[in-house]
Amino acid sequence: MTGRERIRAVFRCGETDRIPWVPFVGCHGGALLGVSAEEYLKSEELIVRGIAAAIGRYKPDGIPITFDLQIEAEILGCNIVWAEQNPPSVTTHPLAEGKKLDELVVPAPEAGRLPIILRAARKTRAAHPDIALYGLVTGPFTLALHLMGTQIFMEMFDDPDGVRRLLDFCSAVARAVSGYYIDAGCDVIAIVDPMTSQIGPDQFREFVSPHITPIFEHIRRLGALGSFFVCGHAQQNIEAMCECKPDNISIDENIPLEYVRDVCLPRGISFGGNLRLTTVLLLGTPEEAQKNALDCMESGGMKGFILAPGCDLPYATPPQNLEAVARIVHDPYQREVVKALVKEKRAGEILDMADYGQADKVIVDIITLDSEACAPCQ
Repeated sequence: MTGRERIRAVFRCGETDRIPWVPFVGCHGGALLGVSAEEYLKSEELIVRGIAAAIGRYKPDGIPITFDLQIEAEILGCNIVWAEQNPPSVTTHPLAEGKKLDELVVPAPEAGRLPIILRAARKTRAAHPDIALYGLVTGPFTLALHLMGTQIFMEMFDDPDGVRRLLDFCSAVARAVSGYYIDAGCDVIAIVDPMTSQIGPDQFREFVSPHITPIFEHIRRLGALGSFFVCGHAQQNIEAMCECKPDNISIDENIPLEYVRDVCLPRGISFGGNLRLTTVLLLGTPEEAQKNALDCMESGGMKGFILAPGCDLPYATPPQNLEAVARIVHDPYQREVVKALVKEKRAGEILDMADYGQADKVIVDIITLDSEACAPCQ
């Protein structure tokens, strides 16, 4: 069974020989080549080479072409700032600065950086026919926030019809870009909408569901698979996300994998996640990466589960940590070794929580993955 076949089977909650593995390699591909995130995400050749390097080292079943939620926003007039080790970040919001919604046009495949990415997808498809390719599209709510800024949260109360018109436009953008990726050979279209973690299920059903459900219907009509990506504390919206009828829901470590499994599988929806990006993959050891992967695999189970990080891999993620995850995915003996080591270590662990909550003042910790490059963290 090829990785591509394995991903397709798991997306349909079918039987497979093992749990598939999808490292979300975005600007990390630049680190593998020794170039900056800006150089990487602006170059068709470097993207193709970075993906090939990641496939060679991490032995995935699927991989994204890029992981950059600013592509559509940049085309539509948002100013962006580039960084050495991050995707670009949006710094201006045209609709908050006087631009009118009816002045915006759904991007053509020749717009902005889309031609670079679509050519990279076609070349990667030809070079790696057995790997499932993911095309990542900015979700309607996140794109709307790029265009309007945080004012959108007030407008949801003050001008809900105006917000719906904006989301309708953003949904049209997502459907168009999804089609471009499918034409370029992508098997999976991931609608990445992290800003939905900032609203509750009532607002989600009122503003997001009517505009994202047609995207998954469109993807399905075009013969591809649709995944709904969200990050952050979005547990309250998992049931509402399922109602949008994606083929898959992908989450990060903020949501218990068991909870997502128990909500998704009865509805015939596959799920993915939720390797720890920072504490394990970026800052941990290969042994810690394998332990985390094993925990995820045991929670996810053999039906409908894809092992993946919760979001875009940090640029400087040590390759040996991802290679360690690949070994545990592909080698049952490695899994047994890790199980034995974890069991032995846990037998000697004692967690001392005696001092927890005993400070004489309130302490608020605000911990983000990357406050400059991550839309929800901003």
